[in-house]
Amino acid sequence: MPTSPIPLHDLAADGHGVIGVERIRPAQGPVRNGVHRHAYHELFFFTEGSGTHMIDLHTHAWTGPSMHVVGPGQVHQLHRSAGTQGVVVMFGTEALLDPLRLHAVNQLFSSGGPCSALDSPLSSGVLPLVELLEKELQQGGATEEMLFGYLSIILLKCVEGRKGTAAASGSDANDPVQRFTRALEEQFLDKRQVSAYADDLAVTPGHLNELVRKRLGKSASEVVQDRLLLEAKRLLLHSDRSVKEVSYALRMDDPAYFNRMFKKATGMTPVEYRTHIREKYKG
Repeated sequence: MPTSPIPLHDLAADGHGVIGVERIRPAQGPVRNGVHRHAYHELFFFTEGSGTHMIDLHTHAWTGPSMHVVGPGQVHQLHRSAGTQGVVVMFGTEALLDPLRLHAVNQLFSSGGPCSALDSPLSSGVLPLVELLEKELQQGGATEEMLFGYLSIILLKCVEGRKGTAAASGSDANDPVQRFTRALEEQFLDKRQVSAYADDLAVTPGHLNELVRKRLGKSASEVVQDRLLLEAKRLLLHSDRSVKEVSYALRMDDPAYFNRMFKKATGMTPVEYRTHIREKYKG
């Protein structure tokens, strides 16, 4: 199954590699994309058109206005009509180093399904912000703090827009994937085993893994590991704790194991990552 040939740092030509905006414009005939996946999040906003969107082997028929969310690692394939118009906002995992954006993404990607209606209030609130973000990326010179600010508001607007859909369906409170991500956010430091979350949800670990994989494109254990790794990155960026102290803060009593785990996941030791990320965001 092919993957996207576009590396994360090429999302935007001006070097702001963790955020990108791409326009979907009308074509002379229907467009059928190949099956692929990315290492970053995507928010699709279709203002016109129709088609189908296969996301993790589930095909969703859609008619614009429509909003679709696709997470890192999820395979997807978009078929769209000739007159389809829209825009895609793309952002990498570094955007989630901020707790507010992390919380918004968790809410957005764990509720309401991957495709939903883009109603007028949501459209009028989000699309002008996307245009401003796009303009900043095209002009260059904007700080990543400014770009992240636009992204934060876009995500919060999307979450707010989806709350009405979830409330109307009545499924939000009992949705096991959303309950899992909420519990993980509150307990990831103390609970590392999927079986512990599955017990709380009264499902088997295998069933929880299946539900989470369908919704988020990865297993529940990978989601737990990613959340722990994200916390490690945040501590390395924002705190002056030593690597050993970061390890202990993550309830990992073996700093050597923490070093191995971190390097296996990122390709860098914690010290190398701290140097890299602080150099990137200095000033």
